[in-house]
Amino acid sequence: MNDRNDIDSILNSMFSGGRLNVKSPAAKEAEKSLEAVERAQQDMSQSLQKSIERMQADMADLERHLESDGVTAGTSGNSGGADDMNAAFEKARAEALSVVIGQDEFVNGLTLAFKRPFVAGQPDHLPLCRAALLGWGGTGRRSAVEALTASLGRQGVLKTPKTSHIDLSAYSAPGSEKLFVQDLFSALKGGASSLVFVNCQKCHPSVLPLVFSAFSTGSVPLPGRYAEQKGLLIDVGTALAPGAVSQLSAGGRYLFLLAGPDPLKLSGAFGSVFMSGLDDVLSTGDFSRESLVRIAELRLNELRERAGRQLSFTLSFGRPEAEALASKYDRERGAAAIGSAADLLYKAMSEEKLRRSLGPAQACLKSGELGLYAEYRAEGAQGRITPGIPDDTRNAAELAAVKEELSGITGLESVKEYILSLEDNFRMQRLRKERGMKAGTPSMHMIFTGNPGTGKTTVARITARYLKAMGALSGGQLVEVTRADLVGQYVGHTAPLTQKAIQSAMGGVLFIDEAYSLYRGRDDSFGLEAIDALVKGMEDHRDRLVVILAGYSREMEEFLTANSGLRSRFPNIIEFPDYTPEELLEITESIASKMGYRLDPGCRGPLIEHYTRRQISGDPRVSGNGRMARNLVEAAVIACSRRNMRAEDGERDLELLLPEDFDVEESYDELFQDI
Repeated sequence: MNDRNDIDSILNSMFSGGRLNVKSPAAKEAEKSLEAVERAQQDMSQSLQKSIERMQADMADLERHLESDGVTAGTSGNSGGADDMNAAFEKARAEALSVVIGQDEFVNGLTLAFKRPFVAGQPDHLPLCRAALLGWGGTGRRSAVEALTASLGRQGVLKTPKTSHIDLSAYSAPGSEKLFVQDLFSALKGGASSLVFVNCQKCHPSVLPLVFSAFSTGSVPLPGRYAEQKGLLIDVGTALAPGAVSQLSAGGRYLFLLAGPDPLKLSGAFGSVFMSGLDDVLSTGDFSRESLVRIAELRLNELRERAGRQLSFTLSFGRPEAEALASKYDRERGAAAIGSAADLLYKAMSEEKLRRSLGPAQACLKSGELGLYAEYRAEGAQGRITPGIPDDTRNAAELAAVKEELSGITGLESVKEYILSLEDNFRMQRLRKERGMKAGTPSMHMIFTGNPGTGKTTVARITARYLKAMGALSGGQLVEVTRADLVGQYVGHTAPLTQKAIQSAMGGVLFIDEAYSLYRGRDDSFGLEAIDALVKGMEDHRDRLVVILAGYSREMEEFLTANSGLRSRFPNIIEFPDYTPEELLEITESIASKMGYRLDPGCRGPLIEHYTRRQISGDPRVSGNGRMARNLVEAAVIACSRRNMRAEDGERDLELLLPEDFDVEESYDELFQDI
């Protein structure tokens, strides 16, 4: 009753006299309540609007990311029915064939490999496909995988159109397993539908089992304790960490391993079990002449479009120009050689426009004896554009320069003849490979034996440049090391030192002078460890490294017994003979000339007599051959300076070395005292 009386009292106060009394306290209180409700509704509406706007922005950002991956609303509507699925794969095959010319059989087989798991099914934990793609480089294996993956991804058959490539040559050093795992995790985390592994023959043997596991089981066991933190795979060691990961899963992905045309080499690396577990082994074939012309036409069309867009050049060409470009193909580089030649043309055209400040121009491609060139006509200018000197021409010039330097060395005719023979063998094997014949990689590891001062180091330096010029090595640098650079001071220190030296010489020559010092008997565990690491490094990097050992003949023969595989790694043992007295005189004159001096004719007889006594009656291991000649010249220069400074100005000849400057009139007794 009291509540009712209170309500009645409020109402009476609000409507006293039959009219609303807005001035009453109760009315004011109600008005405030209504305003609060309205404000709350406005705040809620504004908050909801902001949430909707944020959601729209997030959706737009997601759509942009999907579009960057090739996934759009218009391309992901595949229903999954048989007709739609067949149409999607047929479209993907057609798109791949438009990119990869002249490899129809390979592309058809690869399309079936992509389609098979959608027909036969595949457990979730296994890859959708495990395939080896064999063939020469530049035959379209990567491009075909990328084209099929991209097309099927855009059509919604695959989750994404991404293909990731993992270059196994990046894991050539011992302990590379962790780096491989990190890169594999990034590729998997990046959402790639296809993973392509290349250069398996160049990775460290410890990485091969991880690749084997990915293909055979669909997972890769991690070499340690890892945890995923903020999108990264972190090695947590012995620490306790939530969400620890023990393996990486490649389930639901396509895995492809690219290798050379010989399946036996792939089987030798991974074993027959690996090969038998593959779903497909597909091979690209040789290009027909017409296929190469079609590839060349595509590259020229791309060149024409690029020149028009970037340079304002209107470019025309015909079939003869396409045939001339197709002739640039070689089996070693594949169709990429055709693209490289087209790139050289574009580079030459852009340089011409830059240097002459050309405006829009009409250009016509033509073929001549030296290959393709372009003739153009622009406002106030006309001319011919010729691509830069090809690498082969530059290499030929460098090769000629190195040969000239080698021929300029005094004596050592048998050594020079052997070094020059390396080119013939290398070119023969490359020619056999280009023609599809069985070809081996000739071993170029060498041992230089001989007494001090016979030119071993000089020839080694020239050899490094020679091997680069003829295409056998990519770098051509010579890294000189001794025992002190390879052998550590405590257990476990030697192998890393040797591996570091090998890595620094990669692509060039590792030259070990006085190599016999690495072996000081069976009790020298550190030296034996260095030799073992050296032999292993030579085997792991036989295509990227040449090792040259130098030392005395007898000591090097004993050194070769230190490791059972050492002698077989060095089939080329070159003996450097001692110089004859006449050759030493020639060396003396050459050294003096380089220092800005000349020898008086009267020096010839005493020097020949001196060198004869030293080389015949003395010990060349002590005398020093070329070093002896250099020491004599340096001493003669000092004597010449002393003599001229004591003479009158008019009697001075600052370039002439006299017989008395050499002081070679020692007696036989003095000679034998030196022995």
